[in-house]
Amino acid sequence: MKRILIVDDFEPGRLVLREKLERKGYTCEEVENGSEALKNLQASHFDLVITDNQMPVMTGLEMIRSLAKNSNDQQPPIILLTGNPSNNLCSKAREAGVEAVFPKPYNERDLSLAITRILEPR
Repeated sequence: MKRILIVDDFEPGRLVLREKLERKGYTCEEVENGSEALKNLQASHFDLVITDNQMPVMTGLEMIRSLAKNSNDQQPPIILLTGNPSNNLCSKAREAGVEAVFPKPYNERDLSLAITRILEPR
């Protein structure tokens, strides 16, 4: 079963996303900031990370950069969700290796298609 780490400081948003993903057969864990995500990623394998950008302690982009810098293993694919999808942020996210960036509120169908594209090889 594919494992997804959901990173978002907004608990109701995490819960809704988790429920939708688990109904599709994915196993999910959730944390509320980038620092906690790094700890979970060091301790366990995930097939995908879906992270918000604007969070206390460590933003999604800071977490992604730290993961890339400090990871000896290949990092999992990452989807970034943001309430402020500026061109600058999108370009920085792509440079950091993010697979896709979605504005919040995200389109469920588009996010689902991106997850399937990333996790289900042809």
